[in-house]
Amino acid sequence: MKINKKSIIIMILGLLFIASSVTASDDVRTLKTKVVDTLAKFPASDTAERDKYASELIRLGPAGILEICRMLTPPGTGDDTRVRFALNGLATYVNRTGAEKEREMYAKAVIKALESATNSEVKAFLIRQLQLAGKKESVKPLIRFLLNNRLCEPAVQALLAIRTPEAEKALLKSIDYSTGAKKTTVIKALGEVRSKRATKKIMEYAASRDKNLRSVTLYALANIGDPSSEKVLDKVSVSASPYERAKAPSLYLLYAQRLAESGRKEQAARICRSLIKNYTALHETNIPCSALSVLAANLGENVFEDLLACMDSQNKELRWRALALANTVQGEKATARWIEKMADVPPEPRAEIIAMLGRRKDESALPVILESLKCGEKSVRMAAIQAAARLGGDKVISDLFALMQTGKEDEIAVLKQTLMCLPGPQIVSKAAESLESYPPLACAALIEMLSARHAKEHLDIVFAQTKSEDDSVRLAALSGLENLVSERDLPRLIDILLSITDSSEIAATQNAVIASANLIPDQEKRAELLLAAMEKTEGTKRVDLLMPLAKIGGEHALQTVAAETKNKDPVIKNAAVLTLADWPELRAVDALLNICRNTENKEHQLVSLKGYVRLVNKAELPPEEKLSLLKEALDIETETEATNIVLSGLADIKTMDSLKLAVSYMDDENYQVTAAWTAARIAMPKTGDETGLSGPEVISVLKKSTNLIEDSYEQERIEKYIGTILEQEGFHPLFNGKDLSGWKGLVGDPVSRAKMTP
Repeated sequence: MKINKKSIIIMILGLLFIASSVTASDDVRTLKTKVVDTLAKFPASDTAERDKYASELIRLGPAGILEICRMLTPPGTGDDTRVRFALNGLATYVNRTGAEKEREMYAKAVIKALESATNSEVKAFLIRQLQLAGKKESVKPLIRFLLNNRLCEPAVQALLAIRTPEAEKALLKSIDYSTGAKKTTVIKALGEVRSKRATKKIMEYAASRDKNLRSVTLYALANIGDPSSEKVLDKVSVSASPYERAKAPSLYLLYAQRLAESGRKEQAARICRSLIKNYTALHETNIPCSALSVLAANLGENVFEDLLACMDSQNKELRWRALALANTVQGEKATARWIEKMADVPPEPRAEIIAMLGRRKDESALPVILESLKCGEKSVRMAAIQAAARLGGDKVISDLFALMQTGKEDEIAVLKQTLMCLPGPQIVSKAAESLESYPPLACAALIEMLSARHAKEHLDIVFAQTKSEDDSVRLAALSGLENLVSERDLPRLIDILLSITDSSEIAATQNAVIASANLIPDQEKRAELLLAAMEKTEGTKRVDLLMPLAKIGGEHALQTVAAETKNKDPVIKNAAVLTLADWPELRAVDALLNICRNTENKEHQLVSLKGYVRLVNKAELPPEEKLSLLKEALDIETETEATNIVLSGLADIKTMDSLKLAVSYMDDENYQVTAAWTAARIAMPKTGDETGLSGPEVISVLKKSTNLIEDSYEQERIEKYIGTILEQEGFHPLFNGKDLSGWKGLVGDPVSRAKMTP
C-alpha cells in the first residue's frame, strides 16, 4: 500500500501533538502533586519548620503559588486550613532580607489570583497577604477594591501597610468618589499615614452630619498635625455628642504633639498650656497631666516654670506629674528654686516637693530637709524622714533617732523602716545605747531593729527588757529573742515561759525556745531541758512546754508527747494530739495511726490523719512505701471526711497503683468527687517539666473524672492532657474525645498498644 508524503507528515504532527499533550498533562499533574505534598506538611510546628516548607513552595514558582491560591474556598464550603497557613507562611517568608525577587514573584501571583477570584471572602484573604508582602506593584490592583463595600477595609489596610507615595496618592484620589463607610475608612487611613496633602480635602467633613465621619475626620486632622487645622480642633460643635465632647481635648493634645514633632514648638506649647489651665479648673486629671508631659518633651529645660506653677494647683495628680518631670531640669540652681517654692505652698504640696528632693539626690537640699524634720505638720515630717535618709545616709542617723523620742506610732514605724534600710553598724550601736532612755513605743521599735539585724552582742539588753512594765516593750523583747539567742540561753527562756500568762508573750517565747533548742548539735538532747521541766510542772502549764516539741523532735520527746495524748486532762490531751500531728519526723506515724484507730474524738482523728498524710507525703520514701502507708490509713474504719483526707493524700504519689486505688473509690457517692480530683492530679503533671501518666487506662480514668468534677477550668485541663497523651502515644486522632474505657492492653507495653482494640 502506498502512503503519500502528505499522510506521513500528518501522522508525524499528530504523534507530536499527542506527545506534547501528554507531557503538558504530566507537568500539570506533577505541579499539583508537589503542591499537595507540601501543603500536607502545614501547619508547621515552629518558625524554622514553616520557613523550610515555604522555601519548598517558592521553588514551584509563580504557577505553584497561583495553584495554591486557587485552592482557597469560601468559608463554610470546604476545609482550606492548610492552604491558608501556607499562603500566610509564604507572605512572611518572602519578607526576609535579600528576598526581594521572591517577594515580588509571590505578590504578582497573589494579584493574578485576586483577578480571577469570585468570592469576596477569598479576595479579602488574598488582599491580606498583599498587606503582608505587597509593595509598589500591589497599589494599582488594590485601588479597584476601594469602592467595594466588603473589600474596602482590607484594601485600605493593605495600602496602609505598603505606605508608599503611590499608596497615599491612591487613598487621596479615592476620597472624591467613595461614599458612606468607605469614605470614613479612607479618611482614617490618611490620618494614619499623616498625609499633609489630605488636610484641605478632608477639612469639610469635620462638620459632617454623619457622626462617624465627623469623628474620624477630627482624629485624622489631629494626627496629621497641619497648622491649618487648629481652629477646627479648638472648638467642639454645639451639636456634638457627649462622647465627642469628651474626646475633643485628647484630639487637641494629639494635635499639639504632632505640631511639636514637626518643629512648631511654640504653637504646641500654647495649646498644651491652654489645656492645663482649662481642664485643671474643671477638675480633670488625665488631660492636664498628659498636656504637661507633652509640654516637657517639647520644651526640655524650658518647661521649668510650668512645673513650678503646677505646685499651686489643687489637682494632686497634676502636682505629682510635675514632680515626676522635675528631673527634666538638673542642677543646684533648679534645686534652690524648688526649695523656694516649698515656702509658698501649703503643707501637702510641700511634703510632695520634699519627697521629690529626696529622690533627686541633690545634697544641697539636705539642710532644708533636716529642718523639715522639726516641722509642726506631720505630713511634712513624714516626707522629710525618707528624703533625709536618701540624701544623708549615715550622716542623718542621729537626727532620725532624735525624732524617735518624740514621734507618734505611725512616725516611729516609718523611722524604724527607714533606719533599717540604712547600712552599717551605727544603727545597731545607736539603737542599743538609746534603748533604756527612750519612751515605750520607740523602745519597742529599737528592740525590733536589734532583732532584725541579729545583734546577738546586745542580747542581754533585750533580755532585760523582757521584765519591762510596758506591755508593748515586753512583747517586743520576747519576740526579738528568737533571732538573738544561743543554745546556752535555753534554761532562762524556759524560766520565762513558766512565769508568763499572756498568750502572745507565750507564743513569742516558745519561738525563742525552739530557736535556742535547735542550735544544740545533738538532736536527741535538744528537748532534754523541756522534758525535765515538764516532769516538775503540773496542770495546764505543761501545755506551754509541750507544744514547742513539735518543732524540735527527737525520740524521747516523741514518746513523751504520745503518752500525753492519753492524759485525762482534756486540755493537755488536746495539746498533745495537736503537737503530735505537727511532728517534724516520720517516726510519729505509728503514734498518729494509733490515735486514728482508737480515739472516739472525731476532731482528734481528723487532726491525726492530716498529720499522718503530711508526714508520709513529705518523707523521702519510694512511692510504693508511701502508698502502703496510706493504704494502712484507708483500712481504718472512719467516717467519710476522714477517708477523703487520706484519698486526697494519694495525689502526690504519681504511680499507676495509686491511680488504681483512687479509681476504686470513684463509684462510691461518698468519695467519688474527692477520688476524681485525686485521680486527675495523680495522672497529670504538676508542672510543665514533669511527666504525667499515659496510656489508654489513664485516658479512661481522666474521662470518668471529668464527669465528676464540676470545675470547668479543671475539665479543660484534663481534656487538654488527654489530647497530649493521644498525640504522644501515637493514637489515631479520631479517638480523641471518645470513651476509651473498653480498650485492652497494658500501659507501657508497645506491643499491646499496637494491638489495642475497642
